Amino acid sequence: MGVLTFKEEMILAAIWKLGGSAHGVPIRDKVIEISRKNIVYGTLYNSLEYLIRKGYVESIKGEPTPERGGKSKTIYTITVSGKKALMETKEMHETIWQDMPDLKPGLK
Repeated sequence: MGVLTFKEEMILAAIWKLGGSAHGVPIRDKVIEISRKNIVYGTLYNSLEYLIRKGYVESIKGEPTPERGGKSKTIYTITVSGKKALMETKEMHETIWQDMPDLKPGLK
């Protein structure tokens, strides 16, 4: 398992925070909330497809809804491999920040 890129980490974290499965709009909203960075839908969906190819995310079609004109939503779910990759990335961050001298004095 490799360490995730920032974008991969944010998307997997967003899916996990949304209960382990969600569709595009809530995932995008959660990525923006936790990263404080905008992500356009094209980038999000390309990244989700890449995470699917890596085996970190699975997608299934939901039931068609009248609100969407009979179209179904694609639901994205984090896989066991995705959870492991997210955990390894979290552990790497914890190792990096362990025993880190305080950065605040240098910001003045």
